This record gives sequence, C-alpha cells and structure tokens, in this order.
Amino acid sequence: MAEKFNKTAINFSYVEKLDILIQSFQDRFSEFKKVKPLLDIFSNPFTISVENAPESMQLEIIDIQNDQDLRNKFNERDLLNFYRCIDKNSYKELRINALKCASLFGSTYICEQTFSILNNNKTKNRNRLANESLEAVLRVATSKFEPNIKKIVSTMQCHASN
Repeated sequence: MAEKFNKTAINFSYVEKLDILIQSFQDRFSEFKKVKPLLDIFSNPFTISVENAPESMQLEIIDIQNDQDLRNKFNERDLLNFYRCIDKNSYKELRINALKCASLFGSTYICEQTFSILNNNKTKNRNRLANESLEAVLRVATSKFEPNIKKIVSTMQCHASN
C-alpha cells in the first residue's frame, strides 16, 4: 500500500511540473502573438498589408513597396544587410522595428553558436583542454576575422633540420 502511495505522490509531482511547463510555453507564445505583426513587417515589408501595420509605419511601408530599387536590394541581400542599406531618415520607423526584431534573435543565436562550438571542441578526445586553450578556440571560432593565409605563408622563413 505504501508503494502505491509513493507512486501517486511522484505522479502528482510530474503533473505539477508539466502544468508549470505548459503555462511557461503559453506565456512565451502569447508574447510572440503580440509582436507577430511587427515580425511580419520585418521579414518582408513588401508583402505586408498596409492596413494591418501600425499607423506610424504605414506611410513608410507604402513608400518602400513602391520603390523598385529597394525591392531589388531586398531580393539580392540578406535581411539585415537590406535594412542597413535603406535610408535612415526616410524609413526611420522601419529601421527601428528591424533593430528591435533582430535583437530578439541575435543574442540567442550567438549564445547557441558559441555553446555548439564549445560542445564540438570539448569532446571525449579533447577533454584535457585547459580553460585558456578552450577560450582561445572559442575566440577563433566565433571571430569574423579572415586571416590572409598567403601573406602569413610568404613571411615565414624556412628552417633546415640538422
């Protein structure tokens, strides 16, 4: 009888934790529902219905949808580079919206990328990496710096062995 009681207590514990988890997901997704119209504008300002946009952005959306040069740039570039190339004064609200939307995901992506690099380099074969070495590996792996290999090789001196 005591065994049945313990299983019941454990099951209630799981149910409580699952209820908390479900509520947490509902809270997070309800936040996304609030910003979905702004994310839609960010993802493609050329297909959004002007009537569904906030009033502060409606004129800018009309202007951008009628600008063929910007439409071409949108098709040629990635999203962030597109928003970097539009005029700061003419499309102020769209740029502000783009910065807000990009910041929602930027830090998460960088965090996940760094964690993935850390996991790949801290494998069972490389488990003896010192923290200093691992820090250097992370710095090199997450850097956007492109080394000039030809220049580095050309400055090296050959050493003859004895």
